[in-house]
Amino acid sequence: DVYKRQPQDLPLQVANGNFDLAITGRDWLMDHLYQFPSSPVKEFLDLKSGRVRVVAVVSQKMPAGDISGLRQFIEEKSEPFRVASEYVNIADKYARENHLGHYRVIPTWGATEAFLPDDADLLIENTETGRTIARHNLKIIDTLFESTACLIGNAKIRFGTIKGERIKYIMALLRAAVE
Repeated sequence: DVYKRQPQDLPLQVANGNFDLAITGRDWLMDHLYQFPSSPVKEFLDLKSGRVRVVAVVSQKMPAGDISGLRQFIEEKSEPFRVASEYVNIADKYARENHLGHYRVIPTWGATEAFLPDDADLLIENTETGRTIARHNLKIIDTLFESTACLIGNAKIRFGTIKGERIKYIMALLRAAVE
């Protein structure tokens, strides 16, 4: 059965055994895996479409042009640093790994640009071109990674079974279409 789901829901649906395969963005797969490191979900195939960059964004007014400038800004703040993102787990990992001090992650659901500068200090956002970010007087200070659409599945799929062979066939069709 094929169901319409949000891309961010699909890794968990596959992990829970509700779907054998799904197409989602690598960004959502990574967000899922950061939250559930032992999840059985894995990427089976890069579909090489829907390319976006996941980026760290601040207000044009912030005196930081890169992550080290951001750290300097944070050292001068007395209240917790606010990171807004739909990618809650990616944002949390980014803040921890970049030693952004005392921070809190603010979950968002769309229109993230509106959070800066009043409701957040940093956004973790995706962008194709960066034009929307620039149009909102924001600037990219770091690129975390690139994301494309990908086919995901449960790593525990047994390919010797009838179901496994059907999945291999679907993967072969998609691989031929991509290449």
